[in-house]
This record gives sequence, C-alpha cells and structure tokens, in this order.
Amino acid sequence: MKALLATSLLFISLVSLSQVTTEKVISIGPTLSFQNYEHFKRLTLNSPDCRVEFLSDFNFEWGYDTKVLVKETKLSETLSDGTEYEYELIKVVSKTKVADSTQFNLTIDPQRYYYELEGYEAHMNNTLKQLDDSTYFYFDEVEIEVPEQLRETVKSMAPGKTSSIGRFEFVNTKRIKLLRLIN
Repeated sequence: MKALLATSLLFISLVSLSQVTTEKVISIGPTLSFQNYEHFKRLTLNSPDCRVEFLSDFNFEWGYDTKVLVKETKLSETLSDGTEYEYELIKVVSKTKVADSTQFNLTIDPQRYYYELEGYEAHMNNTLKQLDDSTYFYFDEVEIEVPEQLRETVKSMAPGKTSSIGRFEFVNTKRIKLLRLIN
C-alpha cells in the first residue's frame, strides 16, 4: 500500500512539473521590434498571437507577413526574463508580401548595451554601422536608407550618444527607408 501511495505521489509530482506542448499556427509581422532586454538591446520577431521573440531556423524577411506552424512548449518554470514559452519552427504555412509603401515605426538606438564597452570589445556595442553616406547597417539585420535631409542627424546618432524613433517603409527584404524621425 505504501509503495502504491509513493508511486502515485511520484507520478502526480512528475505530471505537475512536466512541460505542456502544443502545435499552433502563428503570424509573424513584416517588421522586427526593438526590445530593451535584461542586459542589452535587440531586435525580435513581432507576432500578434504570442510572445515569440526568436525562432530557430526561421528566415525572417522584412516586408513579409508570414504564418508558421510552431511547437509551443510551456516551460515548467518562468525564466528570469519572464519567458514562459519556448517555440520551435515546424514549417512555414504562408508568406505574403506587404506593400512597399507600408509604414512602420522602429527605434534607432546605436548602442547594444546599457554601458560602454572598453578596448577590443568596444566595436560590439555599435548597432548602427555606416556603409556609405546614405546607408547604415542596423543590428547586423537590416540596411537603413537615409534621405539627404536626415543624413547629418543620423550620422550624429551613430557614435551612440542619442536614439530616436523613426518612421520607415520597405525597400526590399534587406533594406528599409527612413522617412522621418519622430523624436
């Protein structure tokens, strides 16, 4: 009897600690979102359906609304950053190009970390790398095309002293065009 009771308690304990996994279709928006994470800043996936931030093996393309089938796993414990679920890509269900004229906001913050890095690590803090007089590479993710009237302002942001929210539209899957700065 004691053995049966102990086995039952062990089974109940394991079931209550187990992770729950489901498959579901989620939408991924045509832009990435800027996020102030625990120790650094980053660009993350943008989904109205769940809090997916990263999806291994998913090839994000700017300017496309994408529906994907994922395996969603509820973690047995919430992580220190608030993460409750893990997502795994099963397959892309559909991918639809949005109009290039679609406008969206994105924060331009030239520093990855909340503090200055010293010596040989200093270059890792720079998220806004100038490619030529009118183009910057942002977070090693997307090229930003800057119109002539905003070039000096954006150039002054690049060393990491200021950030701003920009209004953008799509150029192609690897490039967006800055239309104006909002603040």
